[in-house]
Amino acid sequence: MTQATATLYAIPGSHPAQTGELMVRHKGIHYRRVNLVPGFHRVFVRLRGFPGDRVPAVRFADGRKAQGTRPLARALDDIVPEPRLIPADPRVEEAERWGEEVLQPWARRMVVEAGTRDPDSLEDRGARGRLGPLLTARTPLRRTMSRLVKIAYRMTPSQLADDQTRVGEVLDRVDGLIADGVLDGEQLNCADFQIATSLALIDYRLDVRAKLRSRPAGALVDRVLPKPG
Repeated sequence: MTQATATLYAIPGSHPAQTGELMVRHKGIHYRRVNLVPGFHRVFVRLRGFPGDRVPAVRFADGRKAQGTRPLARALDDIVPEPRLIPADPRVEEAERWGEEVLQPWARRMVVEAGTRDPDSLEDRGARGRLGPLLTARTPLRRTMSRLVKIAYRMTPSQLADDQTRVGEVLDRVDGLIADGVLDGEQLNCADFQIATSLALIDYRLDVRAKLRSRPAGALVDRVLPKPG
């Protein structure tokens, strides 16, 4: 195991941040996680010298920085070449891109919609799950913070309504990638981590959970992010 160290900046319950953390662990890199206050994190990471306002944001022991899940995967392969996160198969990078650009925001909208409309439709009102408490450990504050996230990401009523109709389509896409050998192979890759964390977020929705867990997609989540004890 490498003796390299890193600092990973994240926010509680962030599925992209969890992707980053899992990939850093996969490489055997020693790290510390710093959870930031949602919203304030946008300012904080810029003050730490990162070019954007997103998490995960990782500073390595040699001063190198990587921000966002896809740039981080490439930085990690450069720092610790094996095990590879990005194999030669171009289908993996295509799946990774879909996971970041389509699945990740869809999962976020699905959970924010539930959290603002009916927090009881989330496991323990979003206080417990594979990603830990969502946004904050303070349950009374979570609904308010969900509303702020809805505004920050400019989520529209029509968009949120359409999202509810796409559960089967999204899970079919993931199951297809597994059947084709792109995901859940002998060696986990960047797309596995990218996609499994978004599915782990969807797993908080009690009305979707059974559909997810009955599929190969659910088995992928169990492999990458086992249920908390």
